[in-house]
Amino acid sequence: MEHTDPEPLTKARMGDSVPPLARFRVHFTAQEPIRLPEYSGSAWRGLLGHGLRRTACVTRQPTCTGCLLIQNCVYSTLFETPDAQGTPGGAPHPFILAIDPRAPRALEPDAAFSLDLQLLGAAIQQMPYLIHAFGLAGQRGFGRSGGRFTLTAVEREVTLGSEDWQTVYDATLGRYEPLETAAPVAPPVPARAHLHLLTPWRLKRDGRRIGARELTAFDIAHALYRRLRTLAAAHGGDPDTFDHRRLPTDPAALQLEVDWLRWHDWTRYSSRQDALMQLGGLIGEVSLAGPALAELWPALWFGQGVPERAGRDATQQEQPRHHKLVSTRISTDPTDTDLCPKRLRG
Repeated sequence: MEHTDPEPLTKARMGDSVPPLARFRVHFTAQEPIRLPEYSGSAWRGLLGHGLRRTACVTRQPTCTGCLLIQNCVYSTLFETPDAQGTPGGAPHPFILAIDPRAPRALEPDAAFSLDLQLLGAAIQQMPYLIHAFGLAGQRGFGRSGGRFTLTAVEREVTLGSEDWQTVYDATLGRYEPLETAAPVAPPVPARAHLHLLTPWRLKRDGRRIGARELTAFDIAHALYRRLRTLAAAHGGDPDTFDHRRLPTDPAALQLEVDWLRWHDWTRYSSRQDALMQLGGLIGEVSLAGPALAELWPALWFGQGVPERAGRDATQQEQPRHHKLVSTRISTDPTDTDLCPKRLRG
């Protein structure tokens, strides 16, 4: 069969190629002293998953495997996202917890704090379930020493990347007001895109781990396309848009410049596996430039909102749902040193 190259991912086509994406900001007030771990994403995920399971699971089965409702239950579609065959965890999750690495880890009673949450595809309509689950999570709290909190409000970004936020839920009113999901539109293509790798990103090439000295621009481009192709297939969009064969092969077409880049290891406890997990990957700041940047730019800009999962050791790659999410922010300003991942901008 003759291969026909897909059309370029222009601003006009991006809305049809990628899944719908919505950004929410959930606001809380601490009721007791809260002490968060260095990487709090796992703690948040555990709390939210526990609350959502209490909210949505009607069969009370110990696992989602073999459950009649696995394709329809809010908990399974978000936390044990099944593939077409109904295998729990067989598809990428339609949500991303965006943790601000600069946020304080120690909170005193009455302190206000927030958490950013991105939802993909049909999961956007399930936000009311998540609001209820966050309320249950606050009653449970962080850890055995307490750490309880209350949800006060939820905002949603009106247009992706605009930082224009509108309240969609106020706890004093108890009413959720949904917004329409607009197609994403990337900013104009810059001469150079600056990538801030905020959480560890583990990449492989030909089955081998890529270190700071081996990383190339095409490693980033291929990882981006794999991620978006998988998400489009699972949550809406056109997977064929992200065919790796449309990426250029000439090294001069896309160049990588490294400001700083290093390997960062970290350890977290997995309650599911009852074990300490050794994770790690690349963090730092790099830039992409070259003739191919124009074609890659819409995918690159959208991709920062749906970060790739960091890899694991080969013995643990059978459980991809446990992987730590990579947070990557794109900037076009070489003097930008704000590493907060809450902004999506060109």
